[in-house]
Amino acid sequence: MNPIIAVDFNGALIKPRPFVEAHKSWFELFSVLLKDDSIKDIASKENYFENVHRIMYSYLGVSDKESQTIFAREIFSMLLLAEVTTHDLVKEFADYLRTLKDRYTLAVITSAPETSVLPMLRKLHCEDIFDIVFSSAVTNYPDKHSLFADFISKYDKPLFYIGLGDKYLGGLKELDVATISVNWVSRGSFRGDYEIDSVEELKGLL
Repeated sequence: MNPIIAVDFNGALIKPRPFVEAHKSWFELFSVLLKDDSIKDIASKENYFENVHRIMYSYLGVSDKESQTIFAREIFSMLLLAEVTTHDLVKEFADYLRTLKDRYTLAVITSAPETSVLPMLRKLHCEDIFDIVFSSAVTNYPDKHSLFADFISKYDKPLFYIGLGDKYLGGLKELDVATISVNWVSRGSFRGDYEIDSVEELKGLL
């Protein structure tokens, strides 16, 4: 197998807009269903997922955390798929990735629910790009650090991981994964081992 180049969805291949809007829509939906306007405010909290189980208990009437997580993430998956459009794709990056397929094994590693990832790739006409699609099971809390550890144990350590400079990028240092933080969508608060401002600049590195 060729060396692996791993890519994140949100902030690298796809602009954050559909993820942000689907997140807000999830809480707006349950504020309507449960007739509780305060639920909408939870979307802006950093620890929002702590409240998801409470909301799911109110809606489903079951206390099983796995069942609650599955239902919550399936709804988010549907909202995300409905929201994303080809305007959200970083097309220049997608086109460049296609030119790397002869030299590298391309993988997308994302904490987006697994039920949304392949349909999103198809909707964006990008299903041809990746050799490996590794996403978060709907049974699990979306934890990218654990996802990466699972990926490495199943495949191998990526030569590079390309993603937005968010808190998850910082956590990959513990796994000794070389990271490339990209700023062509927005500038994150964490810097990778390499920081890139444009796809053209990335070509010089790879």
